[in-house]
Amino acid sequence: YAEAINGPNSEEWKRAMDEEIAAQLSNGTWELAKPPEGTRLLPCRWVYKVKRGADGGIERFKARLVAKGYEQRAGIDYGELFAPTTRSASLRALLAVAVTKGMPIHQLDVSTAFLNGELEEELWMQQPPGYESADPTQACRLKKSIYGLKQAPRCWYVKLVAALDKLGFKPSQADPALFIKKDENGIVYLLVHVDDIITTSDDEELIRKVKDAVGKVFKIRDLGEAKVFLGMEISRGENGEVKLSQRRYIEELLQRHQLVDAKPRSTPLPPGSKVLPAEEGDMELKDSSDYRTLVGELNYLATSTRPDIAQALSVLARFMGKPSKSHMGLALGVLRYLAGTRELGLCFGGAGEFALEGYSDSDWAGDPATRRSTTGYVFKLG
Repeated sequence: YAEAINGPNSEEWKRAMDEEIAAQLSNGTWELAKPPEGTRLLPCRWVYKVKRGADGGIERFKARLVAKGYEQRAGIDYGELFAPTTRSASLRALLAVAVTKGMPIHQLDVSTAFLNGELEEELWMQQPPGYESADPTQACRLKKSIYGLKQAPRCWYVKLVAALDKLGFKPSQADPALFIKKDENGIVYLLVHVDDIITTSDDEELIRKVKDAVGKVFKIRDLGEAKVFLGMEISRGENGEVKLSQRRYIEELLQRHQLVDAKPRSTPLPPGSKVLPAEEGDMELKDSSDYRTLVGELNYLATSTRPDIAQALSVLARFMGKPSKSHMGLALGVLRYLAGTRELGLCFGGAGEFALEGYSDSDWAGDPATRRSTTGYVFKLG
């Protein structure tokens, strides 16, 4: 907080904090009162983030008041915690269906989503830094959930399901974060990841009505045609096809690992390479956390929009326990491959018949160290 109000962009951060406090007060998230003697107060803090648009430019400054939920006690401050979020496979399937049927794809964002959840437990929180009242003995008695609480995601999901149920939406059996409404007017899909929602329908008027209905229950921002969802860029071609890519994420990885100007490589791993455990002469990494971090970052990419690096990652991930310098070199080589292919992504539409196709293959004792076989599979839809 001190850094934000005394550093550069202090006016923007102050404005963002004012908006957050105003949202909390209008929502009735807490009430100021004197806590009972012996009450344990949850501390809180400010979290700041610069939100960027699809072109990488600054869209807005965002400040969040967050409770330090890691200090909560199980069974006293919270009970059930589980709350589902959508999977990237559901997003890909929804895009495939929408493009094939020529359905528009829109996006909306629920402002301060977690503040809508109803708390069952009695919780007290310290006053927000920079916004304390004149009476220091007072504290915030939480009436609704707030960011940082362990039960906040569940409270929000329960509230959202109840609201969408009144609007006629039912969760899909395949993905509880995919909601479907089907009646004589048509069909509408809502794909929810916490507070980000993608919606598509065979009738654009139905999308507008759904936005209006959701906007009457929650405070939303209508983002129009979907462009960025969970860091994945969604772009439409001239013939209606949709491309799902992560160019900006790849560029962030290249900057983080100082490979922005690296010479690109034509394949994720060198052709015919045999990745083996560390041998004599191949120095083991003193700190393996950098290797594990890089493999994890690349694995997220492989499972989201870049299946072309999945096989390389499946091999490199076998050496997370004792990686060597040669393993690190191979992992950085995957980044060099991405440097030359950052524009690639998954393309939906333009493939003719809409069919689900599956392929699988395996080698025979392909791992030279363990003589185990490796199986691979891919499913294509649209």
